[in-house]
Amino acid sequence: MGTYSLRPALRAIVDGLLARFTRGEAIALDDVGDALGTTAASYDEIDAMLRALEAEGRRVAGPEGAKGERTLQTVLADARVFRAEHGRAPSAAQIAERTGLDVERVRHALALARVMAK
Repeated sequence: MGTYSLRPALRAIVDGLLARFTRGEAIALDDVGDALGTTAASYDEIDAMLRALEAEGRRVAGPEGAKGERTLQTVLADARVFRAEHGRAPSAAQIAERTGLDVERVRHALALARVMAK
């Protein structure tokens, strides 16, 4: 499964999604969220799950299609870099400033990630 290190519970979820969806088939973020169920996952873990799915030839699609997917990936990647640089999670405004996205789009992506993490 590529080089993405996931804890066993999340690896099992990714493996289940890989089994359900064929190579090249889109996996909706809602499907990822449903598969997560009540399993808690950080933004970084969700990002690693999405990357692991893509590394296996699956396409992850958000509610806005590819544009929503790119926004979520951009926001999660920037949050991960910010956390590494500053030792804390960034605010939506800080992510917006760094990515050039408007704050509302960042908040929407973060809310979606939180829903998926539940």
